[in-house]
Amino acid sequence: MAEAEVAQRSMWRASAELYRAVDAVLREAVLHPEVYVDEQYLRGDVTEFALRAAVADLAVRLSLAESAVRDYAHVASTLRERMPSVWAWFREGEVSTQNARVAAELTVELPPRCWPAFDEQLLGPARTLAPARFRAKARALREKLHAVPLAVRKEAAAQQRRVWPEYDRDGMGWLHAYLPNEQIALIITKVDGQAFDLFREQDETRSMAQLRADVLTDLLLGAATGGSPGIALALTVPVLTLLGNGDEPAVLEGVGPIDLDTARRLAADVPSFTRLLTDPVSGAVLQMDPNQYRTSAAVKRWFSIRHVTCDHPGCGRRAANCDLDHTVAWADGGKTTVQNLAPRCRLHHGLKHQTKWQVDKPPGAERAVWTSPTGHVREADPPPF
Repeated sequence: MAEAEVAQRSMWRASAELYRAVDAVLREAVLHPEVYVDEQYLRGDVTEFALRAAVADLAVRLSLAESAVRDYAHVASTLRERMPSVWAWFREGEVSTQNARVAAELTVELPPRCWPAFDEQLLGPARTLAPARFRAKARALREKLHAVPLAVRKEAAAQQRRVWPEYDRDGMGWLHAYLPNEQIALIITKVDGQAFDLFREQDETRSMAQLRADVLTDLLLGAATGGSPGIALALTVPVLTLLGNGDEPAVLEGVGPIDLDTARRLAADVPSFTRLLTDPVSGAVLQMDPNQYRTSAAVKRWFSIRHVTCDHPGCGRRAANCDLDHTVAWADGGKTTVQNLAPRCRLHHGLKHQTKWQVDKPPGAERAVWTSPTGHVREADPPPF
């Protein structure tokens, strides 16, 4: 037990040190943007470009998402400035990483005059309570100290409402939604009501949990009205699999491998569907005019399906929402070819041109190579599927 306690506190100290170091790098980038940005761009919004370049550099070195890098720096800077006592004990390994993150999160929009009381009253709970209990305690204290009425804060928070997927194993996944509480309650009430009506039918064999999931799916996809129009998905099927001579799975755009039976059902049910067959040896072959700068919509569509995401290491932005960028710039003689094009999100496309980040694709290489302003070299991530 003692060994477990020592290991736990060592892990918390290491987390605090990681957050501190990340924050220090970003603060240094603001003070010395010339490390990350060429001299010709040292003007105007140079601080933001330097920060973006530094964040990307750290993300590649640490194999983290860029959002995680910014999040670590935010936790460190917030605790250091607003909750120095919690920050000090976090660095000593006496406050858990989860509780430190919750403390930083809940000080957002808390007036500065409330910071000392929030820090003082949460120090004891932060050192002793498990994360779920600490979050409840911290939220209650925040509501007590906050001077801005809840209705006003809720109106601002509602601007952040969103829905996002999380794909899991075995062909399943999670659907998350961040919504006002009363809307969540109404949705759950409607789902529960319809699910319970079905549950009471004599021949129903599904559990309530399964019925809730099925009712929600039917409501969202409009099953009662014959499906929602305008759905556009891409399905890639190896030709040998389609002919029944192979077992390589089909790939659904943005999701990954799916079984062939599901692929056939999707192709039959979805009214607007892009079907792609791939050669079993060489993959898809795409022809285009290398002397034209702009690419056709079909070419962009092919790249979005083939590459799935931006090719900067660690970036998960969908290729469909990226720029189709010339690795060797068109102005420098780069051609519009499959070998010289890659999907790059607006952020990383900008880093390539406006900071000291460099990207190159050696002859014969399948993937581009990125070099950070501080000299770290990393090959672009391979397509996930």
